[in-house]
Amino acid sequence: MTWKGSAVRDVENLLLLLAVVRHGSYSGAAAAQGLSHTTVSRRMASLEANSGARLLVRSDRGWEPTELGREYLAAAEDIEVAPGSLSPSATGVGGAVRGVVRVLAPEAFGGVALGEAMRRLSRTHPGVRLEMINAARRARTNLVGIDFEVVVGRPEVSRNEAFHLADYSLGMYASRSYLRSHPAMREPDDLQDHPLLYFVESMQDVPELTDPLRHVPRMNQLVGATSSMVHVELTRADAGVGLLPCYVAERGGDLVRLFPERFTFPVSYWVVSRSDLLRRPAVRAVMEAIRASVGDMEGELAG
Repeated sequence: MTWKGSAVRDVENLLLLLAVVRHGSYSGAAAAQGLSHTTVSRRMASLEANSGARLLVRSDRGWEPTELGREYLAAAEDIEVAPGSLSPSATGVGGAVRGVVRVLAPEAFGGVALGEAMRRLSRTHPGVRLEMINAARRARTNLVGIDFEVVVGRPEVSRNEAFHLADYSLGMYASRSYLRSHPAMREPDDLQDHPLLYFVESMQDVPELTDPLRHVPRMNQLVGATSSMVHVELTRADAGVGLLPCYVAERGGDLVRLFPERFTFPVSYWVVSRSDLLRRPAVRAVMEAIRASVGDMEGELAG
């Protein structure tokens, strides 16, 4: 590959091309690099003019590389991982990994497991920064603006990569003060006479999260919320019986698990991403830290 610009500008534009493909859009790359949309567009046009051919094409997934574009991306990835490269977001002093990693993850997992992972990572790669969008949802087909997503249940994806991350359990919980102020629950069926605190069923499209509801058909949902952490706090506030991730509910020691032999619902976390995104040094560093964290939490997650 040959082009006309200065060496530094060539490297910067190659890395910007990499950002555009990873985010699927000029706007996503612009936000990640601290540039304007116009600047990204101008620099991609300049890179294509110097190459003498198209490097990017539009698809339903956003901007994707042409055959020549893939060659340029391979060169950009080599620059990104090279110690001492000119990339301000790839390496830092001594080759330490740096960069922003954007993740979509369920709120409970993000607050606990990802929080622990970033605590670990701050010691080894303090230049890596994590930005999270929190939602428990099905895998998206188009990873625009994020590097990977953690989803609940095995995803059905054809274009992206998916791999199992961890298993966890849901259980029924109530506060001690709630149990003192309400009739005793002596049998599992007694639980169904109490109000349920859980996701808004009509807004939840993950079968693994809606399936537990068929085991408690008589429970009326007093409060529905899109946040599992809100479910926990509502349970602590005596609003009813919460269907909660065990590893979150049992952290405070103030909630009582109800009939675990009857009401334990196994679920799993999976990661969805693209191979090019998973090759990013910062993403690899975050994934390694997450794997270590969930490995240490295996018993806690299982409930």
